[in-house]
Amino acid sequence: MRKIAYSLFFLFLFSCTPTPEMTPGEVAVRLFTAITSGDSETVKSNIYISDSIQRYVFESTIDIAVASKQYKENTAGYVPSYKVEKEVVDDDRAEVILTGVGPLGQKLRITVKLLLMDGVWKVDGDHGVWH
Repeated sequence: MRKIAYSLFFLFLFSCTPTPEMTPGEVAVRLFTAITSGDSETVKSNIYISDSIQRYVFESTIDIAVASKQYKENTAGYVPSYKVEKEVVDDDRAEVILTGVGPLGQKLRITVKLLLMDGVWKVDGDHGVWH
C-alpha cells in the first residue's frame, strides 16, 4: 500500500511540473520563420521583452515593417527554411544556432538566446536575437 501511495505522489508531482510544449530550437525556427513570413502576431507571442515601452516599440516596429512595400518586395516568393544547427539548454536558458538562406539570398547563421517563462520557451528580446 505504501508503494502505491509513493507512486501516486510522484505521478502527481511530475504531472504538475510544466513541460515546454516546444523545444528552444522549434521556438527559434518559429520566430524567424514568422519574421520573414510577415506573421507579426507569432513574432510577438514568441519573444520576451521585459520593459513595456521597449516591447511596445518593438511590436509597433514589426507591424510597420511587415506592412511596408519594401518588406513585401523583399520577401515576395520567399519560403523560409531555417535549420537548427545547435541547441544548448542550461536549466531555464537556452542558446540555439540557426542556419538558412535569407529573403535576399544571403546565407544566414543566427544565434538565438531563449528563456523558459512559465513553462514556455521565449526568445530573449532583452539581449538581442540578431548575431
